[in-house]
Amino acid sequence: MTTSRIIRPAQGELLGPIDGVRDRFLVDSPQTGGRLAVVEHLLAPRAIAAPVHRHRDEDEYSFILEGRVGAIFDGVEVIAEPGDLILKPRGEWHTFWNADDTPARLIELITPGGLEELFRSIDLGVSDTEFDRLVASHGCEVDLEQTSPLIEKYGLTFG
Repeated sequence: MTTSRIIRPAQGELLGPIDGVRDRFLVDSPQTGGRLAVVEHLLAPRAIAAPVHRHRDEDEYSFILEGRVGAIFDGVEVIAEPGDLILKPRGEWHTFWNADDTPARLIELITPGGLEELFRSIDLGVSDTEFDRLVASHGCEVDLEQTSPLIEKYGLTFG
């Protein structure tokens, strides 16, 4: 957790597989009284960030800094590029992935905060049983049946 007013490029806890999705934790929810968390996602080429999922309590906003990011919302696919903002409201089935053969980078704003702890736990490595328990404990659901066709269609990997 950072306590400075400026978070430099080399600061912030960096976790996750280099050939998948790495997360740099910039602002944890305790720093904002639970109102907000900020995470930088670094996506390797053709990496998918998460299975298709939805969360009960959080809205997410992804600001694309580098690369091309594919996303799906309740079955509708889009491509976002640098400068675009992806809106992912609570309760909506969604996922996103690096849609190109070069790295992608985006800033994820999560409100209210707290979901970043799920990212952190997954980045540290969990078994399938632990994954299911963690996801449920954060008010999330995962749909692997919607995820598999995306992985096949775009040649995606979790890393």
